[in-house]
Amino acid sequence: MGNFLSRFNIHLNTRIDQREVYRIPPHHKCRNCGQGCDPSKSENTCVNAKYTRTGTKDQPAVYRAVVPNNKINWSTSYEYQPVEFTSEKVRTSTKEYVDKDPRDDPKVEIPWNLDDRLCDRRSYHGPYKVVRRVPQNPCGRTGLTGRGHLGHFGPNHAADPIVTRWKRDQNGQIMVHPRTQRQILEFVCILRKDTNEYAIPGGMVEKKEKVTDTLQREFHEETLNFPDLDERSKHNLLATIKDVFENGGIRIYCGYVDDPRNTDNSWMETTAYNFHDGNNEHLALIEVHGGSDASKAFWHDLGSETPLYASHADFLRKVADIHNAHW
Repeated sequence: MGNFLSRFNIHLNTRIDQREVYRIPPHHKCRNCGQGCDPSKSENTCVNAKYTRTGTKDQPAVYRAVVPNNKINWSTSYEYQPVEFTSEKVRTSTKEYVDKDPRDDPKVEIPWNLDDRLCDRRSYHGPYKVVRRVPQNPCGRTGLTGRGHLGHFGPNHAADPIVTRWKRDQNGQIMVHPRTQRQILEFVCILRKDTNEYAIPGGMVEKKEKVTDTLQREFHEETLNFPDLDERSKHNLLATIKDVFENGGIRIYCGYVDDPRNTDNSWMETTAYNFHDGNNEHLALIEVHGGSDASKAFWHDLGSETPLYASHADFLRKVADIHNAHW
């Protein structure tokens, strides 16, 4: 694998840190409970609101105020009474990168819409409003104020690496799906420990970290445990991954994401990149294993049949379109 770059037809793209505005993906899951229901069927109730996605194993569920679809936009008049929620873990954190609440302390000044020493507070969608000293979610009401489980007010930046290969039979031939008659992709999939859902490996951009570094770090942490590799093989594999992740890929999306952690004041934005090994030369040969935030990691068929966490299905559908693969 050492000289794979001379053979690898990699898709170069514009720099990841170039700030562009991208179309916000549709909300495939209910903002009120995080499930795959349709709250538009009722103006006042959510048909699936037995619990909200703010609940964790260690903390009781916190119910969001139900927001009808036609009242999500801030410009729409609505008697809105959201629930205030910031998790105990976030509220009591002493870590420097976790924001203090400026509503509680007038001495707290946060440079909204700027790149400060702790994090990049700029949104991919341009300047956001600041109302009563905290940012306002540019995509509208969520039924919840505060930071929820997120460390920052405003945008919380993440990165999602989508690693793909063609699914092949025992003779090495690319397999075709019987329904769509299109070739089948496989992607590196994880089972999240927190929600027990299938997802793309990914995570938060750390302080002053480049998105390219986050993509590589999260892929390493969540999918590569190296249980059977000696030190030399481990070193060679890491060098290969580093080369691939630093030399290109296809940018799939960059912007706001429909995430169950979003609140009126804190929200997720991500950069998703596809790294495809179409000739089984490097990434396709990796045997993945669950890491820090994943109970499992494995190669999984890419297709609409698999229910996925948050907006990950939107990203994978774009990957399928790019490669003219089954979806």
